[in-house]
Amino acid sequence: MFPCWMQKIVYPFMPCYWRTRACFRTARHILGPEIERLIQLHDSGVWEPQDDHIDDLNVLRWLCGQAKAHDRNPDIISHNLVLLVLASVHNGLFRILNVLYDLAAASPELTNQLIAEIADEMDRGWKDMPYERLYHLDSVLCESQRLSPPTALGMKRLFKQPHTFQDGTHVAAGTYTCMATFAIENDPAHTPDPEKYDGLRRFHAMESQLQGRRKDENAMAKAFRFSSPTPTALNWGYGKSACPGRHFASCIIKIVLVKLLADYEFTFPPGTGRPRNKNVYDFTFISPSQKMLIRPKQHPMRVF
Repeated sequence: MFPCWMQKIVYPFMPCYWRTRACFRTARHILGPEIERLIQLHDSGVWEPQDDHIDDLNVLRWLCGQAKAHDRNPDIISHNLVLLVLASVHNGLFRILNVLYDLAAASPELTNQLIAEIADEMDRGWKDMPYERLYHLDSVLCESQRLSPPTALGMKRLFKQPHTFQDGTHVAAGTYTCMATFAIENDPAHTPDPEKYDGLRRFHAMESQLQGRRKDENAMAKAFRFSSPTPTALNWGYGKSACPGRHFASCIIKIVLVKLLADYEFTFPPGTGRPRNKNVYDFTFISPSQKMLIRPKQHPMRVF
């Protein structure tokens, strides 16, 4: 709304600024004592976050363990956690809505396949990590995120020191870099016919890889999950810098979608269809004005 030179003058007069400041103060008040305790334990060598330890599987402990130098203080860590919560709620909501839009626009056969997969898990008692075996739903989530990612650019970095990569590419200090994640994943060399929505694209790719290798099924299936980044699907990041909350986010999204698929019917109002996404800079947003028709099923499955 304002040119850059005016923003530093205008923002203290905006009500949203003061509401945001109040949120950060509340976060500091609630989280500060626990952050200080974790930092002291970490600095004294008593505690080191472990990826396979159940008590360490939360973002707050991850932030306290990863923070370096001046970032190791309660103000900055609580501030960062609030930003992460904002990103997770925003992206989780958009993932769910984009899947609903894509399923409503696709053939009813796809929705029926997802419902059948859920029914199979219910027959097994809905236990022993059932969401990990919803391979069709994982595939639908991957395809929806491929076509409607949260951002077209990812893995953004500010180089504080100059760096030369193995191929000779040199990046000067102070350079801000990113990767064209949307273009990489939608390159025909990586994704055949990328303009087409194929909800089971990832599932069929997993099946072709599994042929004759049933003993590796669990490991292979893990590589094709929605929460598993690959060198050409980088919305979650990659390597040690991959999103630490991606497994939790994936589970939450699946829980909501399973409930919707099992107990409700949904479609677009007559004369409307899947809305086009809106792009603001490199960010992708769903249409805020789109309406859907949703009603309870006459015979819901009642998963939970």
